[in-house]
Formats: sequence, structure tokens, C-alpha cells
Amino acid sequence: MARRVGVPESKVSYWKSGARMPSIAECIQVARAFGRPPLEGLVGAGYLEPDEIADQVVLRPGGLSDVSDVELADELLRRTLARDALQ
Repeated sequence: MARRVGVPESKVSYWKSGARMPSIAECIQVARAFGRPPLEGLVGAGYLEPDEIADQVVLRPGGLSDVSDVELADELLRRTLARDALQ
């Protein structure tokens, strides 16, 4: 595992024994080394809860002109409702 991830064997031993947790960057590195999504690594290490990533993250290249009017209106409504809930 250490060779595949690119870290010293001692570091993996610490992780396995529970003496130290991998950093967030190391969790992502491990996930990628095994062909898994980085978020899965963060959940596995306890940095995130499964319900925190229940909705898939969608990245959109470009700017607002690439977003449909419906998507833009939905986002504005979501933000307005969230703000109103805090007041």
C-alpha cells in the first residue's frame, strides 16, 4: 500500500494502528491510488459523514451564462430560503 500511495511504510503503519490519522491530502492520495473517488477516502477516514456527500457535487466549467435560467432561479430560491431560515 505504501509504495502504491507513495508514502513511507511507517506512515501506513501509523494509520493502520490508529496512532495517527492520514491528513486530508493523504486521504485523497490513497483514494486516487486505488481508483476510488476522493470523497470516499474522506468518508472512510472520518473527515466527512456519508450524509454530507449525499448530493453529488457537480462542477460546471464556465460562468453564469452556461447555467440555464431554471437552474439560476432554483439557486436564487435556495439561497433566499436559507437566508430567511437564519433570521
